[in-house]
Amino acid sequence: MTLTEQIKRYVLDNCGMDAVGVARADALDDERGGHRPEDLLPGAKSVIVFLKRIPDGIWQAAFRAREDGNADARSIYAAFGRELTPNLNLFFMSFNLAQYIERTYAFPAVPVPAGEMQNVTPTNTPLPAFVGAKHVQYVLHPARAAVAAGLGEIAWNNSFVTAENGPRQGIGLVVTTMELDCDAPYAGPRLCRPEECGVCARICPTHAIPAPGGESEPFEVGGTAYRTACINANACAVASMAFRKEFSGKADVPDQILCDDPDDETLKKAYQEKPPAYWSLGHHPDYYCDLCKLYCPLGNWQARFGDAGLSGFDGKAAVK
Repeated sequence: MTLTEQIKRYVLDNCGMDAVGVARADALDDERGGHRPEDLLPGAKSVIVFLKRIPDGIWQAAFRAREDGNADARSIYAAFGRELTPNLNLFFMSFNLAQYIERTYAFPAVPVPAGEMQNVTPTNTPLPAFVGAKHVQYVLHPARAAVAAGLGEIAWNNSFVTAENGPRQGIGLVVTTMELDCDAPYAGPRLCRPEECGVCARICPTHAIPAPGGESEPFEVGGTAYRTACINANACAVASMAFRKEFSGKADVPDQILCDDPDDETLKKAYQEKPPAYWSLGHHPDYYCDLCKLYCPLGNWQARFGDAGLSGFDGKAAVK
């Protein structure tokens, strides 16, 4: 068994992950300064990327909130699908893997945070973390690293997707100076075909996702060019962070932003005036919408949720 095979076997068997790949560190050199593997660990050679599938039962809990009006079910999705469990599990496993590499092979290894655990409080930033400078919430872009490791692609709505699970998994990262046998960037069958689907754009309640063929942004991973939708982050925030009553969960919220496309000043004012949600790791939760992920048809969604009677969504713009 090669060194790379040993590392991958440890990730799958000892860390309980569902998939693992290794990206060349320099495959992510196109990221902005300070957010490249070399910036995090001088001499970085490899980025180990692993995925943890989020169970179908957790996703369907969000359908109960959306389709049945069961607000309590949203707490299941929030805790196990968005905040506590997936993030903490990936954090612990990233730490364990880094420690294993350093103890066993004596190479430095850096676990990389992602998601709610590196979020900010409303008192030290004027705008939500995902609004403003591009990728401000990422230490190292997890979705692009996963593409570079050959595990999947980035869909039109900017979500990382795999053939097996669509967008229904979390991503963990460890950067190391170990020179491992790296996987080629994903070059399999095209997974997201927006021109044939477009569900994410049609279902977005604030029209934050442009229709297929609309405004898009290019990026590169390992020298390969990609293009995904240019998301209107301010419009996304209105729904995902519940700045109107129609998007609220168990706790009622005021109508702070009545339009779908607020300017930065309007969003900034609403963000600063919104009371922090002390039950949430994110202070102002951003899981109140997620329709573009919940109803993405990739990963055999129809058989797992539609045909199974767990969702009444028929692929059109409205949720039944």
